[in-house]
Amino acid sequence: MADKRQLLGEALVKQGVLTPGQLQEALEEQQRTGRHLGEILVKRGMVTEAQVAEALAEQLGMTYVDLATFTINPAAIRLVPRALAARWQILPLFKIGDNLTIAMANPLDVAAIDALARATKLNVQPAIAAPSAIRQALEQHYGAVPVQAPASSKAAAKGAEAPSAHPRSLPGAVGDAEGDPSVELASAAPVIALIQRVLEDALASRASDVHLEPQEGQFLCRYRVDGVLQMPQVLPAQLQLGAVSRIKIMAEMNIAERRLPQDGRIAWAHGGRAVDLRVATFPTLFGEHVAIRLLDKSTGLLKLEQIGLGEPLLAALRQVLARPYGIVLVTGPTGSGKTTTLYAMLQQINDAKRNILTLEDPVEYTIPGIHQAQVNVKAGLTFANGLRAMLRLDPDIIMIGEIRDRETAEIAIQSALTGHLVFSTLHTNDAASACSRLTDIGVEPYLIASSLTAVIAQRLVRTVCAGCRQTAPASAEEARLLQELGGREGQPLARAPGCAQCHQTGYKGRSGIYELLQPNDFLKTLIVEKAPANRLREEAQRAGLRTLRQDGLAKVVAGTTTLAEVLRVTGEV
Repeated sequence: MADKRQLLGEALVKQGVLTPGQLQEALEEQQRTGRHLGEILVKRGMVTEAQVAEALAEQLGMTYVDLATFTINPAAIRLVPRALAARWQILPLFKIGDNLTIAMANPLDVAAIDALARATKLNVQPAIAAPSAIRQALEQHYGAVPVQAPASSKAAAKGAEAPSAHPRSLPGAVGDAEGDPSVELASAAPVIALIQRVLEDALASRASDVHLEPQEGQFLCRYRVDGVLQMPQVLPAQLQLGAVSRIKIMAEMNIAERRLPQDGRIAWAHGGRAVDLRVATFPTLFGEHVAIRLLDKSTGLLKLEQIGLGEPLLAALRQVLARPYGIVLVTGPTGSGKTTTLYAMLQQINDAKRNILTLEDPVEYTIPGIHQAQVNVKAGLTFANGLRAMLRLDPDIIMIGEIRDRETAEIAIQSALTGHLVFSTLHTNDAASACSRLTDIGVEPYLIASSLTAVIAQRLVRTVCAGCRQTAPASAEEARLLQELGGREGQPLARAPGCAQCHQTGYKGRSGIYELLQPNDFLKTLIVEKAPANRLREEAQRAGLRTLRQDGLAKVVAGTTTLAEVLRVTGEV
């Protein structure tokens, strides 16, 4: 068996989806744990299920089937009872003469092949497919089959990865939900297996969000990977009510309330990884739309050096963080990485000599040595009154998750003026607009000018996939755009055609692009005079401000990302 495992690993290395170093790490873990090599590689995110299946097919000299594109003969489906297909996780593909070709994840499962041969009186010819693809195809072709789920799904059914084994023992599941058929649907085995598969696939795909979207006659699932929504998958429409109810029960929502938006939270563990799921529902014409934000706590927090800051910006930001007081704002739209930047800055200045307090909505990651609190509006803990209370605890540094109103802004600025270093976020498009935004919500301009130390504006750009990265001369249009943006002529650009590692997108992972505004005396005068954002921006650029687009261009020149990606997140020229 050790030889076979080595051959499987060698096949993956040969295909270029795995490095020899990664293979050695996985083999060492296999020796320690006894788990299958393919399972270890998938759990670690080194390869996908499909890549393991392809390598296994090459190792055994068998056929690999991509079920997403393969046309399945309905007559073959009718030959195999759905209970049998579900029990052994096999999918009939086609029949020629007395030979029935099936897809299965483990073609060495002799018991499954024998059982199917006895039931159909045919010669069974196995082909190899990814386990998740087989599960999805079974649901598509057989409907709500009583899936004999893998161990992870069975654990979920027993309550190992959910708050409780039965929905009636959860807050929000009883009360008005007594007698509601969705309560029983939520505990059905096919529903549990479906939700488990969706969450597992999302985690393996590095998704930040999952969207379960009801449409007329359809139930769709989409993942947001590296900030971009992927093409939707079609889920079994008959499982829609049960699946939404299952998620609501796990998140301790009111299962009977389908007319109003709700939000909740799930502490989910999978493969030794702790994942925090933030759930929001919204009623639509065809049912409740469910959005799930995945926060993988096992990945850890990024340091200031890891978020994509260039050396000049990194040095300037360190000088800002060394100041004893003032307010530092991080701006950008939702999903631009503001919280990650705040946490990176807090880690940079976190030491035992300082009392650091945070008030967040919600607390996404815990940082040892920092006292973190979460907004609770229902209990009366808002940003404004929470900030007032924090000031009585003798803090040196304060982090407020977001400035949303005049009261919070004024308390934060007063804190900065009385000797505290304050961090917070604003939703603005660039650094210069932060001053106008504070003025718009009612803060006196002289207070802004007196307290504002720095504004960081940021976006996230997708990085070129290292597995298929190439360089090529710029096209005529790219050369024109480079010239307009200040790039040099003849600059070769990175591009990636797409591969299995990046799911054919050409991108894998993200990096930040930034602009750092530090108001000088003249800019402070303009702020007091209520100068518009575009005037502040022009003067800041004259003083040396490098804009988001210019920082993005530097990453294009370095080969980190592409020109198209920078233009996508910063706006067309």
